[in-house]
Amino acid sequence: MVKPKVTSFAFPWQGALHFSQSVRVEDLVFSSGQAGFLPEGGFRAPDFETQCRQAFENLDRVFREQGASLDSMVRLNAYLSDAAQYADFKRIRADYLKEPYPASTAVVVGFVFPGMLVELEGVAVRGGAVRTPDDGA
Repeated sequence: MVKPKVTSFAFPWQGALHFSQSVRVEDLVFSSGQAGFLPEGGFRAPDFETQCRQAFENLDRVFREQGASLDSMVRLNAYLSDAAQYADFKRIRADYLKEPYPASTAVVVGFVFPGMLVELEGVAVRGGAVRTPDDGA
């Protein structure tokens, strides 16, 4: 039987929300949604770019806690508050991810927390970069 391992750290504000930042099953790490929140709570800033960058930083922190990273991410789900943010999202994403990109979905949603503009969740593989350019094999 495989026993899941949850992220050992918790943001101080998450206790009342009843979730784990990530769960690892064997070499796969599944993150919870990461937003533009600072570890101590509250949004880093009210604008999309700052929140998106903080969400990528939070996602990387969660993966690194489990022995993975953005470089080993194989799946990315992005939730945006407005379709007009997609062009900025792609530009920002390019600062954090390189080809070949993980499988990805982006959708427009409404958020539970007022002022939240973006949320990212993903799946990564422990042990470093696993995405390599297709060599035609």
